[in-house]
Amino acid sequence: MKVSTDVVLGIDIGTTSSKAVARSTARDTRYVEQPTPWHTSSCGQTEIDPYRLVDVAVDLIGRAVRAAESAWGPVRVRGIGVAGLGESGVLLDAAGRPAAPVIAWFDHRGGHELEQIGREAPGFAATFERTTGLRWSSQASLAKLLWLRASGYRPGPASTWLSVPEWIVFALGGDPVREPSLASRTGLIDQGTGEAWPDALAVAGLPARILPGERPAGAPAGYLRRDGVASSAAGAVLTVAGHDHPVAAIGVGAVEADELFNSSGTADVLARSIPGTLDETQRQCVVSAGWSIGRHVLPDTSLLLAGVSGGLLLRRVLAALGAESGQARAELDHASLSVGDLPAGLSVTGDGRTQDDVVIRIQDAASPAAVWTAAVRYTAGQTRLLLDDIEKIVGPHRRAVAAGGWTQMASVRVAKAAAIDAMSFSPVVQPGVTGAALLAAFALDGEGLSLADFIQGMT
Repeated sequence: MKVSTDVVLGIDIGTTSSKAVARSTARDTRYVEQPTPWHTSSCGQTEIDPYRLVDVAVDLIGRAVRAAESAWGPVRVRGIGVAGLGESGVLLDAAGRPAAPVIAWFDHRGGHELEQIGREAPGFAATFERTTGLRWSSQASLAKLLWLRASGYRPGPASTWLSVPEWIVFALGGDPVREPSLASRTGLIDQGTGEAWPDALAVAGLPARILPGERPAGAPAGYLRRDGVASSAAGAVLTVAGHDHPVAAIGVGAVEADELFNSSGTADVLARSIPGTLDETQRQCVVSAGWSIGRHVLPDTSLLLAGVSGGLLLRRVLAALGAESGQARAELDHASLSVGDLPAGLSVTGDGRTQDDVVIRIQDAASPAAVWTAAVRYTAGQTRLLLDDIEKIVGPHRRAVAAGGWTQMASVRVAKAAAIDAMSFSPVVQPGVTGAALLAAFALDGEGLSLADFIQGMT
């Protein structure tokens, strides 16, 4: 009888797709992926039933187990780490049941309620930014909670708010916990204390215990006890791995102070780790520079976060150039490497989001390779501008690591290396789920070690 292989699973509930990885003790991996099934109404509101997200997680666990078994034979899942998107969450009633849908982080609901607060309390928006480290916008969980309350989903004294990864762990049989990097995206946390901010709770009419007790990423948060999950995963230790961007930084080993992680996917995200906690004045400067600041997955570390929609812009430019197939994309990528100075009058600008335009201006001699080169240099330049602003506040980074789908293109790597100092490129294909799996391993075997030391030993 063949001895089973011990594995840990990492899950990343993402905006476009959700992924899982099975990682063996020999550090072999098997990835699976599927779309995240949001529903968008005719008026543009995007949401999902909380239980549909649980179905996604259960399906990913089963598929990851089957992929591992096909490669290694029988497996035993010892631990599961769940990471994912921030801001979106689940409002639970007193019995621990979902009381409302999950609103997508990019959904603008709550904007009207924020405007009303701004009129009634003119100084609150500025106080919010320097206290929470977030921009006063509809992205934070606070806005979603304001909208839910105004729409009849009124939180009671025993209601609980869980982020999406926290909800998945709870629904799988774990404890209701508050993971610091995810809680930092709610707009309900005073970054100076790390605790719930009473003024935000009061403004939203939320109970004092709307957020559960803190449990850091990589700490055990119960055991998998849900029916219908792969039997080899029953009893696995669960942990909330945290917000997807710092978890991805863990996945590529960018765990030391003053390191920069660049996630080059649909969004081009910069995640900068710095030791300790910034004061209110520094937090306001960070937000004014177009960044946010909160808790990192790493203990005693702050996370600076910013991004541009570079991947969306590049995807649109590829479509305009007729280079969406693998071969056409590879040919364009290769031709771009021979482009020096751009032709006069050529420029590519824009954000790439659905509601914004990508503007391509060309004159004679603008080849497809030149247009593509202009696009990758523009997105890299936008990243450089973000770095210039933040480094005036916190100083330069020592090391930068980039990963993600767009870094598979040599032209993108060249543009990034020219724009970002001390840049290197990670071979890790899926850093988010890789980081989540490492945090699951830490929940099992990290006793007596610092998280940073453990990650360095595993990457």
